[in-house]
Amino acid sequence: MTKYLTLELAQEIVDKMMQDIPYSINIMDEKGIIIGSGNKARVGTLHKGAVRALEFGTMVEITQNDRYEKKGTNEPIVIGDQFIGVVGITGEPNEVRPFCKLVKTTVSLLIEQSIMIGNREAARKRESAFLDALLNEKKEYSEELIDEAKHFQINLHSDTTVLLIKNMEELKTSLPYFKKQNENFLIVMLQNPNELEKLVNSILNASQLSVVVSAGLHQANIAKSYRQAYLCMKIAENLNLADRFLTYKDFHFLAELSQITIEAKPLNLTDILLETLKTYINQNGNPTDTAQELIIHRNTLYYRLDRIKQLTGKDPTKILDLFELTYILLQQ
Repeated sequence: MTKYLTLELAQEIVDKMMQDIPYSINIMDEKGIIIGSGNKARVGTLHKGAVRALEFGTMVEITQNDRYEKKGTNEPIVIGDQFIGVVGITGEPNEVRPFCKLVKTTVSLLIEQSIMIGNREAARKRESAFLDALLNEKKEYSEELIDEAKHFQINLHSDTTVLLIKNMEELKTSLPYFKKQNENFLIVMLQNPNELEKLVNSILNASQLSVVVSAGLHQANIAKSYRQAYLCMKIAENLNLADRFLTYKDFHFLAELSQITIEAKPLNLTDILLETLKTYINQNGNPTDTAQELIIHRNTLYYRLDRIKQLTGKDPTKILDLFELTYILLQQ
């Protein structure tokens, strides 16, 4: 049986409730043992009234003091169909009965809240473990993973396109989607390729301009499609691309280029010069369009490009040097 009522929780409830209730409160576990009490010397002892309350499944009232029991009420705490403990309050039954029900309700609500939080945490861990396995499995899927995918409405026997959506917290769709910890994008699993264009258009038309979507290829291995979409998203970030939708099909060269490691001197440029270089790349090396995009004079642009040349040894106005600078940006 799951242990919902702990010593710490029981004593905490007793201490807080007795600040407002002028009677001694006891909380017993599922065996009738006192685990929280206004008289801490009683903790760990058996409460006979609680035992009877658990046995009969209803409130037990003690109307006379004797050597072993004191007057009061004892009411079982039930979560679902499970008796998890008893609340007891010492005093005249007619006086303490309402307080007993109040404490019981408080205990029940706290436990139900704890269960709900625990269930959410368990669901989060399950989702995280599944996603981690799915996005790292590059071989044939195991039967266990195929069965687990069904829980998330994913058919691993079908090809899938992985979409990443940056700067969006929630997505109004019936499609399965996830969010990895420490990442600012959603991961969408699309198994009908005919829905891709409609879905992307609906996302971009209904969202902020900061939202960017990237997509891998439609294929059997989800981890590969995820990798492709991820590389496209990194391209968009590193180059400040104006494109709001990037597909691996269109950007596969830059995507794979970004994964080739060639020793290169890092770009020690100021933020202004980095923005200028990225904008110049986005504007296809056109100085007029670049100056207009940056809202600066063309002479200012030429000055900045010359500074980039001085600091990097590469001239952005020369196509091969610009290509090398682009490669270095992709490596960031």
